[in-house]
Amino acid sequence: MDIFKGIRKLEPRVDFTWKRHKVILSNIANADTPNYRAKDLRFKAEVERIPLKRTRKKHIAPSDGERFKVVEVRGRLIGNDRNNVSIEEEMAKLTQNRIAYEVYMRMISGNIDKLNNVIRGGRR
Repeated sequence: MDIFKGIRKLEPRVDFTWKRHKVILSNIANADTPNYRAKDLRFKAEVERIPLKRTRKKHIAPSDGERFKVVEVRGRLIGNDRNNVSIEEEMAKLTQNRIAYEVYMRMISGNIDKLNNVIRGGRR
């Protein structure tokens, strides 16, 4: 029986929102930088549907360590300075991401509270 199963399920989502926060802040910081392209973070499984395969021993093995990939945002209007960052969209994504992070952290906190309750034997 894995008593930390609930927390382990949320771990990738907390990591994702933490790293996505950094990417969004980078977009906002570069809103006035010429030729800058907005970026976003995706789960690697979404981006890379084709599994990598080693055909020779000397080939580099695919890394399973990183679960996320930074991708360039496409389909946005590009200004005269060739920059496609929309402050309004980035601020909306930042707010959405912050709310998701808070929800995941509250879920983890609830799991920890349940474990503490079990450890104390149900007494407050």
